[in-house]
Amino acid sequence: MRIVALLLIAWEPLRFANEALTVLPTITARGGLAAIELLVHGAVAAICAGAGLALWNSSPDGRKLGAIAVGAAASRAVQSLYWSALPNNTVPGDEPLIAGLTAIVAVGAIVALRRVSA
Repeated sequence: MRIVALLLIAWEPLRFANEALTVLPTITARGGLAAIELLVHGAVAAICAGAGLALWNSSPDGRKLGAIAVGAAASRAVQSLYWSALPNNTVPGDEPLIAGLTAIVAVGAIVALRRVSA
């Protein structure tokens, strides 16, 4: 459970910070959809950080929030692969492989959260 908590606390917020630093200088040229997408990605990062802290502190509903955060992060990852107004560094044709690996990792994290004792 601590590994999932650390990933939620660090991975998604750092990924969002990198994305924001890359996109913010050109956000006006990218348009309103890019700004909305960036805000949604920021919300996902905030949910992940909160869920990670809840898991780390063994909050009563930490596992439920963790599962929601893992699902939100996986959804964000797949959304970024197939439709995005923001730039990404994905090699064309690798989208199905990355989406499949994302789904496997997300399911594994959710299973780990469910199996851990309360």
